[in-house]
Amino acid sequence: MSHSESTKTSCQKIKKSLISPLKVTLNQVTKQYRFYISNEEQIINVVIDLAPQTELLDAIQSVLQIASKDHPVDQNPRNYEAYIAKKNGQPKTDLPSYQIDLKLEQTQNSIFSLVHMTYQDIKPKRKSTYDYSNNYSSIKLQQLQDIDEIKGQKNWFLRFLGCG
Repeated sequence: MSHSESTKTSCQKIKKSLISPLKVTLNQVTKQYRFYISNEEQIINVVIDLAPQTELLDAIQSVLQIASKDHPVDQNPRNYEAYIAKKNGQPKTDLPSYQIDLKLEQTQNSIFSLVHMTYQDIKPKRKSTYDYSNNYSSIKLQQLQDIDEIKGQKNWFLRFLGCG
């Protein structure tokens, strides 16, 4: 083994030994996050210290465990949507909810409002505006066919008069 190869491997070992404590230190850095949970007629306020690299799903699960000690809440974190919270704890529903697989640091927010979603409340994803099969019911399709028929009759009359 040459001198340059031994230096290279020893430098890599030193680099690894320096990086691993740094990773541990970074993982230990926590930030305070506030979660509001809308529970029937009251709003539950939970403040929790989490690492910014924590996924939103895991954070919601931790918050639900804390909240369930004093209040009956659904324990499934996938039944909740996370929104930006207003000052009073209510969700800002005019903005879309966060994707559940985001890390807390990616949301660039530290105050969340969790809204429990029942199967009835889950809104279907918006279809493309060009997908006519979903936008028009059978009544509307019948109306469109009637309009096309009337246009065809008008065109026949205009062609008879020599205008079309």
